[in-house]
Amino acid sequence: MSKRLRIIIGAAAPLAAVILLCLRDHIIGLEKYFPECAFHNATGLWCTGCGNTRSVNDLFHGRILTAFRDNAAMPVIALLLILLYLETVIGISGKDVKLLPRKGAFWGCFLGAFGVYYILRNIFPVLGPVS
Repeated sequence: MSKRLRIIIGAAAPLAAVILLCLRDHIIGLEKYFPECAFHNATGLWCTGCGNTRSVNDLFHGRILTAFRDNAAMPVIALLLILLYLETVIGISGKDVKLLPRKGAFWGCFLGAFGVYYILRNIFPVLGPVS
């Protein structure tokens, strides 16, 4: 990634974060227009996306543990984005720092762990979204 692009991302990402935080109530207010989960309505099971909207809402309001409870994917994705952003910003100085693993085996295990989580959340109610 070029230094110029890193600088643009380094400046734009915090600005976007501030805008999202300022508009969080309006953004989350749109959830009433989202359709209900057809998979959950048909089967009674939680799909991989069930709880995402609530999880994002919890993250916007600083409720990290509740966000994990609603859907663990959103806090983990937020953490990955923060690490990717930090890699980009640190790269502006010319240092090539890798905060995220690059090996395919790691990401395969990572996705596999989420697959197991999504199965277990349908077996153990404590892992399901907070209703």
